[in-house]
Amino acid sequence: MPYNRRVAPHQLTELLSRIAGVRIGVLGDLMVDRFIYGDALRISPEAPVPVVNIRERTTQPGGAANVANNVVSLGGRCSLFGVLGDDPAGHEVRHMLVAEGCDVRGVVSPDGYASTAKTRVVAQSQQLLRIDEEHAQPVDEQTSALLLAAIVEQLGELSVLVISDYAKGVVSRELAQQVIELAGKSGVPAVVDPKPANMGFYAGADVIKPNLCEALRYVGRDSATDAEMQWVCEHVREGSETKAVVVTAGSHGSYIFDGAQFTHLEGHARDVYDVAGAGDSMLAALALALGTGADLVSAVALGNMAGSIAVGKLGIAAVTVTEMRAELEAEHAAAS
Repeated sequence: MPYNRRVAPHQLTELLSRIAGVRIGVLGDLMVDRFIYGDALRISPEAPVPVVNIRERTTQPGGAANVANNVVSLGGRCSLFGVLGDDPAGHEVRHMLVAEGCDVRGVVSPDGYASTAKTRVVAQSQQLLRIDEEHAQPVDEQTSALLLAAIVEQLGELSVLVISDYAKGVVSRELAQQVIELAGKSGVPAVVDPKPANMGFYAGADVIKPNLCEALRYVGRDSATDAEMQWVCEHVREGSETKAVVVTAGSHGSYIFDGAQFTHLEGHARDVYDVAGAGDSMLAALALALGTGADLVSAVALGNMAGSIAVGKLGIAAVTVTEMRAELEAEHAAAS
């Protein structure tokens, strides 16, 4: 049976105060997330689809770029490693990241590479449609070599290396193994957010963080009870050959197995407006906490809080340290 825990608000408040200035390296698939907001009040006479009158358009860094954006908005510093096209979408997200203070020296733009963009159409707080523009092909050896060289150059400045793998082709098995080995030799923890198909890329990583659906898919299950989650975590850890596994389960919290102790951390009740990007917020806070030297359970607890704030926002929106403090103050007051 799991060891159920809930880390006290005052402990998380103290941990939050320590993450300022911690530098996180983020390697992964960079994207552009666009949102079109409007009102859908009638059905088209041309086809059985809603007609959306546009009120607002927004653009945000997506994928691994959203992890980087969250690191900075939570008070940390970030070195980003990935690929953007030399195209309008790539220029737009690069400009936004630089404006937020993210170090993009490790972002490369190979000839002919097209940036990945996702456009979501939302009306009455409901997502009606998502349009993906992507060419999910492995990057060439020269591009991988440039990414590896950039990581080697900056590794000594990092407290944690995050790999945010959206399976769009930037992170190969070879690159993953090279950077995990280098991070290990440098004493830099490697934290991975994987896709199930690539789970075997990350042998030796310190933490692997699939969500519940991804973990279940990996072990060939459709569902699992609380009592079965230790088995799920053990199989994910064994199959991925990583040191610890964290399975995130939204409002049900997170399940943690480090090879010795299985822990269930309670979640946070929250009205859910949009789950898009919540895993990135959780990953950023988790990595920052680990970068302070916090234990894994406390780091996951801070990550859970960041993820719970993110699902209360519409669209892809980075969680801020101010929002985290306010949430912790409210929880502390409620517990008093």
